[in-house]
Order: sequence, then structure tokens, then C-alpha cells
Amino acid sequence: MRVAHALFGLGLTAVLVRALAQPWLAQQIGDAWTVDALRAGFAFAAIAGSALSLLAGHLSGEHGRAFRHDAFSACALLVAIFVLALGGISRDTAGLLLMLVVATRLAPASWCTIRFGAPPLFVFALAFAFYAPLAGWRVAASLPLGDQVFYLLSAEKLAHGSLDATIDPRRFYELIGVDPQPVDAATHVAATPTGLRLVQGYALPAIVAPGWLLGGEVGATLVISLFAAWAATQTWLLLGETVGDRHAARIAWALATFCAPVALAAVHVYPNAVGAAVIATGYRLAFTALHPRAAIAGGLLGATALLNPRDGFVLLALLPFIRDWPRAQIVRFLVGAVALGLVAALVSLVTFGIPLPYVGYVFGTAAAQTIDPEPTWTFRFWVGLPAILFDRVFGIAGTAPWLFIAALGAASALRARRAMLLPAAFATTTSLILLSLFRLWEGGYAPPNRYIVDILPLATPFVAYGLIVASAPIVRVVCAAAIAVSALMTAVLLAVPSAALNTAFEDKPRELLASALGIDPLGWLPSFQPTTPDWWIAAYLRLIPAVLLVALLGLFGWRRARA
Repeated sequence: MRVAHALFGLGLTAVLVRALAQPWLAQQIGDAWTVDALRAGFAFAAIAGSALSLLAGHLSGEHGRAFRHDAFSACALLVAIFVLALGGISRDTAGLLLMLVVATRLAPASWCTIRFGAPPLFVFALAFAFYAPLAGWRVAASLPLGDQVFYLLSAEKLAHGSLDATIDPRRFYELIGVDPQPVDAATHVAATPTGLRLVQGYALPAIVAPGWLLGGEVGATLVISLFAAWAATQTWLLLGETVGDRHAARIAWALATFCAPVALAAVHVYPNAVGAAVIATGYRLAFTALHPRAAIAGGLLGATALLNPRDGFVLLALLPFIRDWPRAQIVRFLVGAVALGLVAALVSLVTFGIPLPYVGYVFGTAAAQTIDPEPTWTFRFWVGLPAILFDRVFGIAGTAPWLFIAALGAASALRARRAMLLPAAFATTTSLILLSLFRLWEGGYAPPNRYIVDILPLATPFVAYGLIVASAPIVRVVCAAAIAVSALMTAVLLAVPSAALNTAFEDKPRELLASALGIDPLGWLPSFQPTTPDWWIAAYLRLIPAVLLVALLGLFGWRRARA
């Protein structure tokens, strides 16, 4: 059976590669980058789907079932090829076909993982198999706008031994098709004692530089996908250590792995997937692992000093919870954290001339305010916090409402695993409050909710407990609706990655959804972008039902926890 399954996968891939190698695809699509991305993505989905299904059958002992499911999912590839061959489809439609094919091909392995479980290495491979073809598609279908272009330019210069962040107009234009503007230099390039430097620091450029050298923008993006798969694997382990109901834990893992915001962060060149991987691993080794590793945990959490202040705050939020540890463990944790903090300070000394972590952000804030006099920190939490949660474009409610299931499970989670999950609850809550004080709470021109990706693994156990206590029919309907909207929005934004990037005056995800369905299911949500003088009236009126719904979920979960 296993030999037949392997031969089936190889034969399917060979047929698919031959079919897409014909000239009709290039004639139908036109753009060479899009054609290459489709060919590579379909071929990867074909072979990865069969390989993972074969392994899943071996792990579960159900070889025949795995073979049948893999054969059924192969039909999606054949249907997609015929749709492409019909012609007359746009690039966005081709992206949706690729998205559906990848999801369908990996569905058998995902189902087997959720039902029977799997070792961490298999979980890592499954997550990366989902991200990799969509990362290549993102490069073909969307420009590296926002901060991405600056990370890539810095990675290229690092690869040639230079820290100079002076914007190369030619390379800048080659990457995104427009000339650099004064605001680009003001918000990304800082004049420091050692010269012009990248405000955001050099950790991410150094991480993606090998990928850039080997495969250009695709290679750099695949490095991010690897870190996202690492974060997904650590989330799997964290759920296994904190949630007794394996079925609920695995469903929560699937939501965290395959839905926004992690799935979007996995295919864009931003540091949030890296932060999520580091924070999740450090938290596990400190608070939930069967065999804690205090020194390594402290080192990993201390390494957030190399990333950005949002990640570094997590370490500060977790410090009060180590006071009851044995003295030796506290010492090892602090030594690890301080050691990596000193490394970060040394890196800042070399790059910026000042031995202070995050010093680039200090320079960057001063430079940015020469363009925009409004302060970076506004302390208007009554705007930022509800916006992060409920804004229809940039908030959780707009693209990842599945996260609100955490409100349903918070009380039960803290009752069942208080010592393990109270630090996670505190770090997540305080991080959201800190983000709400930031004027650019939406994360700039980037995928929505990217700032919460870093702490999302810590919130996922609460989602799992929410799934456990969702017993009432109406509560199950609400949870199912939140999951369905999350899956639909994720599919749309992965298929049309340019729609994930919005300014304050754009509403592309909602417009796409409304045009596809003929209704506007997200229109009732508020918008916290001050596009008109009286914007706040509509925003807060629309906020009322959203807050009430989440509050009712929390109340129901609290009552179930006390029962």
C-alpha cells in the first residue's frame, strides 16, 4: 500500500509538471513571475500532499484511509488545471485556485494530525508545506511594500558586508516600481554616530540574508515561513502541555497555524513570525515544558532585545512570575536573559554607536517627527485598544475573529492550569494595552494584526479551552461563524496578498468579501481610522454590539468555569 501511495504521488506530480509546462499557461496568464509561481506552487502542493499523507498513514497506522484521502484531494489539482486551461481568468483568480489547491492537498494530512496527533517534526513540515507555496505566490502577486523593501535592501547590503542604510534609488525602484520619497528615509533611516543605519535594526536583515543570497525575495520570504512553521510547532507543544482535551487543542493549533494573522505574517517579510517563534519557545521552556530549561528560556526571551521593543516587553511582563521558582532556576533564567541583553547592547554599539538595545527606534522616532509632528505614543488607549480588537480592516474582528473564542475559555483555562497560563494571560493582556498606546496601532502598511502575531501562541491555549466549554448550541454557532469568517478572510488575503496591505483610506479585504458574497458581513464593525471629523460617533456606536458579544462569551465561559 505504501509503495502504491508513493508511486501515485510521483506520477501525479509528473503529470502535473508536464501539463503546466505547456505554453498555454504562459499564454493565458502572461506575467512570467505569476506563471513560475503557479508552476512551482502546484508542483510543491502535489508532492508535499502525497508525502505528508504517506507519513500520516504510517504514523496513524491507517495506510488505506490516507491513500484514499490523498487520491480524493488530487482531484482538486486536476480541476484547477482544467480551470486554468479554459483561460480568461485574472491573476487574483489564479491565486485563489492555488490557495484552494494547497489547502485541499494538505487537508488529509491536517485531518490525520488533528485526529491522531503527530510528532513535532511532522507538525513543522505540515506548517511549512502550507506556507511555502503561498510565500512564492505572495512574491509574484504583491510588491514588498511597507517596511519589507527596507529589510530586503538591508539584507542585500549585509550580504556584501555593509551596514549603510542609505536608500539605493535604483534597487528601491526595481523592488517596488516607485522612487523613494523623503518620508521613506525619515521613517527607516537614522543618522547615528556610526553613519546612516536602519531604524528597525539588523536582526531581521541578518536572518533573511542567506535566503536573499540563495533565492532573492522568494528565498528571504521562505526564511520567514520557516520561522512561522517553528512558531506553529511550538504552539503545538504548548497546547499539548497545557490543554487536557487533545481534540480541542489540535483544532486550536490548526486555527493558529492556518488562519490569519500567522498565515499572513508567514508570507510577508516582517519580523513578527520570528518574534512569535522565539517568545513561544522561551515561554514553553520557562513555564510549561515537562523539563524546564531556565537558562535557555531566559536567553531566548532576552534575545527579544535584538528584535523590537514590543517583543522585549514580554520578558518584562513575565519577570514577576519567576519569583516563586527555586533560587537556582531564577539565577539561570536571569543570567540567560542578561547575557542576550548584553549581546543586543553590543550589537547596537557596533551598528549604531550606542550600547543600548532598540536605540534605532529612538533615532527613528525623532526623525519621523520631523515629517509628522504627532507623537509616536499618544496614550489614547480608548481608541487603540478597541481598534486592535474590533476595527473592521486592521483589527482582530475583521480578519481573525476566531481569537475571540479565547474570551470564552479564559476562566476555565486559568482554573485548570493557573500556574502555567496566568503568565501567558498577563503577558498577552499587557502587550495589547501597550500596543493600544501606540499611534500606529494598526502596524503600518502591512498585513492586519501583525503586531499580535508575536504573542499569539500564548493566547492559543485559551482558544482551546473556549472550544471545550462551547457546549450551548448558540455558543457553538457563534464560534463556528467566527471560524468560518476567519478561514474565508485568510483564503482571500493569501490568494490576493496585495489586499492585505491597506492605508487608512483603504478597505480592500472588506470590499473583496462584499463583492464575492453580494453582502457586506463585516460592514457592521467599526472603523477607528479618523477619516472624518466625526468618525468617533459611528465607531463607538458600532462598537457596542461587538463588545457585548465578546462580553457575553466571557460571561458564559466564566459561569461554565464555576459550574
